[in-house]
Amino acid sequence: MTDAIDGLILSALSRNARQETFEIWDFLRGVGHNIPQEEIESRIRRLEAEGVISGYTISIDARKIPGRVVHIDMIKFRSSQALPKRLDGLKKYLNAAPFVAYSGKTLGGYDWISVKSFLTKEMAYEENDVFRNLFGDILHTYEVYDFVPYTDASMYALAYTEVEYKKFLDEWMPPFLRT
Repeated sequence: MTDAIDGLILSALSRNARQETFEIWDFLRGVGHNIPQEEIESRIRRLEAEGVISGYTISIDARKIPGRVVHIDMIKFRSSQALPKRLDGLKKYLNAAPFVAYSGKTLGGYDWISVKSFLTKEMAYEENDVFRNLFGDILHTYEVYDFVPYTDASMYALAYTEVEYKKFLDEWMPPFLRT
């Protein structure tokens, strides 16, 4: 079980997984928590042991890798008795695909959205054809959009804290909206 300090540690690590414990300690101190560096290290080890931290990764500036094609796939499924079993196959495909950045079930107008990154347009078109052939029996609507990111993908978006959220909004909120 994570607490507020664990959340702040995760937030700090999501911005830079290679930072030293001292840097995390300094960050925590800046938001009002003064805990020893040994406790920070212990908490990180516990978060790793519990699987909350499942690994460390790099951040890539996609704008510096020319030619990438990013597609957003938006899907509505057909109702069918076979749908649950076919969804298992879809999940297996999307989890194994090296080009899937993010994929998941949604509530609202679409049932599923995936974000895919390809080396070339030809690869994107080929995968699109394969996907429709594999899963066409359960697809009611399959829309694919080119996506040109203006910000880098960030795991920080999954780990920021309420303190950081409020600080950000306070910096950007127009004066007439402040209470």
